Amino acid sequence: MKYIYKELSKKDQTILRGVINTPDDFDKYKKYPTAIFYHGFGGDRNGNTFFRVTNARYLTDRGYVVVRFDFSGTNESDGSFYDMTVSREEEEALLIYEFVKIQSFVDKERIYLMGHSLGGVIACLIGHKVNPYKICLLAPASDMNNKDYLKVMFESIYKGKIQGEVKEDAIDLSFDELVRDVEDIDIGGIRLNKKFLEDFLKKDIYKEASKYKGEVLIIRGDRDELVFRDSNIKLTESYPNAKYVEISDTNHDFTDENIRQEVFKIMYEFFEE
Repeated sequence: MKYIYKELSKKDQTILRGVINTPDDFDKYKKYPTAIFYHGFGGDRNGNTFFRVTNARYLTDRGYVVVRFDFSGTNESDGSFYDMTVSREEEEALLIYEFVKIQSFVDKERIYLMGHSLGGVIACLIGHKVNPYKICLLAPASDMNNKDYLKVMFESIYKGKIQGEVKEDAIDLSFDELVRDVEDIDIGGIRLNKKFLEDFLKKDIYKEASKYKGEVLIIRGDRDELVFRDSNIKLTESYPNAKYVEISDTNHDFTDENIRQEVFKIMYEFFEE
């Protein structure tokens, strides 16, 4: 697998950094089926234990080009994670798609979107706008902006600690009460502004998904504790033409080498159908 490193400049001069992975025998005069991978919340283009790197290698070994960028504020891209919103990542995902579409070696009739977790949500939101050939979503966090889900996340991840103050009665509060006086939250070593939640809550993920008419594959592990089965079934049913595959004995990041190879195989066969 070869690496072609690229930079994209947004209108505000923020630089997005990423890589185009190609087959070893890449010929710039040929046309290749091309997959764009959008990473998840707090992640990056490489993934947990190089998940997206190994996924790219699997596809490039089979004649695909794979494009992986870091969203702004993440990993090597410019910008502040503190100010990250879903709308900002939507805008960047569209920029990345337009960049890919004009590359001379890309088969414009075979552009695929891939997204993991929040990256799956981003692919849902832009799918009908760009109309790729197919979409593959890995554990898309389609209920992540549900207030009941967010309340559980607040209570479990942040242990009732809001800006350093422990609220022992947090479990009795509504989501709106829980976050009313919060300006930002620490998500494990980096802070995120409340504007992320305010922006995300306005998104109707299922409605946007319903507008995409192409084929969709949703893959989720049965031990995923971050993305619930019901939400992915609901998302599958929202699409006019989607199927759901559940992988046994694995979690949100598919952290088993053999299982990852199974996921990659299912994805590749779906692309080739």
